[in-house]
Amino acid sequence: MNTNQAHILSRGLCRASVLAVLFLAPSQWSFAPRAGLHVTPGDIALVLAAGVWALDTLVRRDWARLRHLPPWPHWLFVGCAAVSLLAAPDKGAAVKDFVQYMAYFMVGSMLFESFLREGGQRARQALAVLAVVTGMVLALALAQYCGGGDDPLAVRGSFGNRNVLGGFLALALPFCCAGLMGAAKGAVKAVCAAMLAAGLAVNLSGASYFAVALVLLCMAAAKGARWFLPVAACLLLWQNAVLPRLPRENDIVHYRSVALYDEGGEPERRYPEWQASYSMTLTHPWTGVGLGNYQKHIGQYYAQVPRRTGPAEPDTQNLYLVLASSLGLPGLLAFLAVLAYAASAALRGAAGAAPEDRRWQAWGVAGALGAFAITAVWHPLLVRGIGLPLVFLLALARSVGQAEMI
Repeated sequence: MNTNQAHILSRGLCRASVLAVLFLAPSQWSFAPRAGLHVTPGDIALVLAAGVWALDTLVRRDWARLRHLPPWPHWLFVGCAAVSLLAAPDKGAAVKDFVQYMAYFMVGSMLFESFLREGGQRARQALAVLAVVTGMVLALALAQYCGGGDDPLAVRGSFGNRNVLGGFLALALPFCCAGLMGAAKGAVKAVCAAMLAAGLAVNLSGASYFAVALVLLCMAAAKGARWFLPVAACLLLWQNAVLPRLPRENDIVHYRSVALYDEGGEPERRYPEWQASYSMTLTHPWTGVGLGNYQKHIGQYYAQVPRRTGPAEPDTQNLYLVLASSLGLPGLLAFLAVLAYAASAALRGAAGAAPEDRRWQAWGVAGALGAFAITAVWHPLLVRGIGLPLVFLLALARSVGQAEMI
């Protein structure tokens, strides 16, 4: 094998490994090599991709890519996590979360950034892979939706419950809307419309559903009356005529998933916990109680312990309060900067900074980040299965917005 062939092979392996990460990431299936440690296929794929990326850099001597580090908000967020780690009483739990943040916001960011810098063709390949895996998730969720039982948590796709599935759909469905509005090929528009309808049907998280609906209306309004009026009419018909007649009465399920009180008049568990989280933040405003130590400390900050017994619904915390009480207010502000930095780049791309054939990608990623930010008020979405797709979209936002990296 000559040098040129070695370069082609290493570059091909590097691209394939990044696409493999995107294909395997949207799942919370995991195995435990030891107690307390859970590893997903996406985690393994990320480690292997990082190794292939480093090997490709050595083989081709492409030292220039080392200058394209993650943007400053990522460094600030990971730095706040490191400071919080030092303050954490349970160092083991803190280290596990810190490694996950490092893997996502530093290693994953560099891999996706390097991949996308090769041009718009790479972005289309990555989005095609995500479209395929989203279709697989939707097919599985539809089977669960139509299957037996009436537990809404069981409609979860490849994730742990409906709430995490809702977080993933908040990232995916705005791209379906963007493709429907901006794709050039009729077949692509048809596939996007079908996936959008399926996603709205199986999404039993009220927070995610209404966040996606709001984003879809905003995207349609930005395209003008010829898009807004039919989209608004379709959503009204869907909400008022279709959802109440679906097998699981989605409109009622959505309401109950975000209701303040349960059917017995007691406050739903998520809202007293939000108050406890806020109290914990006020008590530890600088470093929080420590990365990974939220669950160990939240109980002592309740003003009144809820009277309901039995297991609580998982993933109903407020992500921003979890970050504030775990990392402190600096960590929360750093994470908001991560989202705002990428969202501003995506909006620049949507406004015309991106090439014409990539502008729909800018609309999609802007909508996805908006839906994610809203849904995160009701669900803690920095979890396995969502973290890596989110980081890819952050990199894609900078790519379509032509933002400078520092």
